Amino acid sequence: MQQSPRARARRSRLSVLTAACALLAACGGDEPPPGEPMEVFDIVRDLLADPPAWEVEREHPKQAPKVDVISPALHHSFDGADMIALVLPPPSQVGFTIDADDGPAVLRARVGVDITTFKHLSDAVPTASFQFEVAVNGDVRFSQTITIERGASRVGSSWLDVGGAAGVPVAAGDRVTLRCLARDPEGELVEPGPAAFAGFGGLRLERRLALPRSRSSAASPNLVLIVMDTLRVDRLATYGYSRPTSPRLDELAERGTVFENAYATASWTLPSTASMLTGLHPIEHGVENQGNFFLGWKLSTLAEALQRAGVSTAGWSGNPLISHSRNFSQGFERFEDDIVGFRKTDSFFDEIGAWIDGRGDERFFLYLHLTEPHQPYTPLEEGRAAFAPRAARDIDTGEIERRLEVGEHVDANGVPRLDRAVTEREREDVSDLYDACVWSADHWLGRVSDALERAGLDERTVLVFTSDHGEELFDRGFVGHARSLMSELVRVPLVVAGPGVPAGVRIDAPVSNRLVAPYLAERGGAHLPTPFTARLFDDPGDASVLFSTEKGEWNGKRGLRILGMRTGERVVHVAPDGAPWGSATAAEGGDVHVFDLASDPGERKNLWSESDASLREELERRFGALEPVFEGAELRVGAGTQYLLQRIGYAGE
Repeated sequence: MQQSPRARARRSRLSVLTAACALLAACGGDEPPPGEPMEVFDIVRDLLADPPAWEVEREHPKQAPKVDVISPALHHSFDGADMIALVLPPPSQVGFTIDADDGPAVLRARVGVDITTFKHLSDAVPTASFQFEVAVNGDVRFSQTITIERGASRVGSSWLDVGGAAGVPVAAGDRVTLRCLARDPEGELVEPGPAAFAGFGGLRLERRLALPRSRSSAASPNLVLIVMDTLRVDRLATYGYSRPTSPRLDELAERGTVFENAYATASWTLPSTASMLTGLHPIEHGVENQGNFFLGWKLSTLAEALQRAGVSTAGWSGNPLISHSRNFSQGFERFEDDIVGFRKTDSFFDEIGAWIDGRGDERFFLYLHLTEPHQPYTPLEEGRAAFAPRAARDIDTGEIERRLEVGEHVDANGVPRLDRAVTEREREDVSDLYDACVWSADHWLGRVSDALERAGLDERTVLVFTSDHGEELFDRGFVGHARSLMSELVRVPLVVAGPGVPAGVRIDAPVSNRLVAPYLAERGGAHLPTPFTARLFDDPGDASVLFSTEKGEWNGKRGLRILGMRTGERVVHVAPDGAPWGSATAAEGGDVHVFDLASDPGERKNLWSESDASLREELERRFGALEPVFEGAELRVGAGTQYLLQRIGYAGE
């Protein structure tokens, strides 16, 4: 089968990995410490984004096999998050042949049944069983049955790995058959009347290699990236805030470089974090909207690039969106998350400290996605005592957010009437609790720094501290994030310290958080392919930064795309489908806001006029030049992710 250039380029990573093995083995000066080699997985082919020539050998009369989203569970105690899958409504069967360039490899996938199937169960049919099989050249290599049950206390089921940890080995020219069958309670094969969503998620071919580990030094430093979720830059003393919320970040800034105007690529977690781990804009990596919450297998991530350079990788995430189930663990040898909900750092910091203590001379990349400033606001008690001693302990910011959006609390222009919806005391409590959480975030930054120093690694570790986005604290009548591109949401802290980093320096030029990934890759002796050449510490010249949201609100209309750009002291926001106040329909090309930060740092006065047309044209040119790294169908968000979004504060977006 003829392969696309992008597919061939992705598979060519195998030669890079082989070369890395030889290079590491030959470098006597960087001979790795004793210990087990590092197992690295290379994606040969994503069979869903770049499908082979499927041959449908059997299909359900009402639904042919197709690529779609399967979500096995709403309740996140199950490993049942949304996943792009080959849906095979039983009885269905497809076959394909392993391409000459794709083997030998291991077939990896998970099997699952979508939660919508439960609605077809009844008193007459209280259970349903789905049998999944993988055959290679007619020999069944995997067979597993998933049974769902009406009236279960927790509705849903979990994904199951095909072939367990080993997967299913395949070779070039092998004929692979995937089938899904349904059985009644007596075990007899049946053909369900409704077409059930069941099938194979994460279907891919991969190879594995064992790489030696490299050794750290001041010249070859360890790398630590701390992403503090939902951290506003203007609530940090390091950036001029009047309250002493960030003493440990102040210390880091004294021995490193502070970027005064760093911008996230988006105003909410998934697209912004994906940018920091790939070096790409959301349009390029594809994790930008309700149609894709999965970090594609064909993307090259920072962790993967560093692994190829012999760097050990580990990550801990306190945000349920940044999880293994959405493939944010790609390239991490160890990745700890929780699919149930938010975790504050005190619940898992001991694991992080123990991992740091065990590194010795082993060179590593440690990624920490911590959530102290994210709702719910539950600061450490010391932070509460210092910054929010009077604040109510049962304040529910999610409930306040819902209250602000009720019609009776909103004026004719869609602006909340704060005094009607939220008391002054509630606003003070939210603000103080947020500050206490910022102090708590700073506390954990200090604990990481202390752990590195205790292990004798601080002089050979580069530490990057940043955030994925900010938070609105009634600035424009709301709380939360994602709805706009105002500075309180997209301007983020960025402090870098360690060997080779200029100390006591503050850089005023705007930079994008997507530059973090190529910078850390370069410091790790690795290469991360990106379609741009800008570097974090470059002379900025006339640098511009881009940011966007697919969950925007514009003049009262929600769920819109908003594109933003800062260039110099000017900021432009364009809503292609946005309408001016009082208009029911969008003008041709949408609506535009322009702000001058020199005279209006709070972005309160829209200066848009026809004289700014060139600024808008520049934004459209820059966004128009962005292309997806790989083509793939935009898919709907599954029931599992929609439920999780509602629980963590993105309801209705």
